[in-house]
Amino acid sequence: MTDTAIHVTLNAEEWKLVMALREIPESPLRTKVSGLFGELVRFVQQPRCLGMQSDGFPCGTPHSSCEECQHMLQVLDELAARVPDPA
Repeated sequence: MTDTAIHVTLNAEEWKLVMALREIPESPLRTKVSGLFGELVRFVQQPRCLGMQSDGFPCGTPHSSCEECQHMLQVLDELAARVPDPA
């Protein structure tokens, strides 16, 4: 982790996420959660799998029936079901 200060304006939801990540104690678990969170954000920003279609071109969409996309969406559904609802 770096000590470089970054000045940015966050909304309340963004601040809550940043603080939640910062409150995880330094550990292998924190490293894993941070990495997975980054990968999840990248997936959501550009929701496409890296799998190839039968014609050899990248899939390009998470709504295809390819096994990799469906697996990723299933994992996200399972995680969402396990996380308690904050409301």
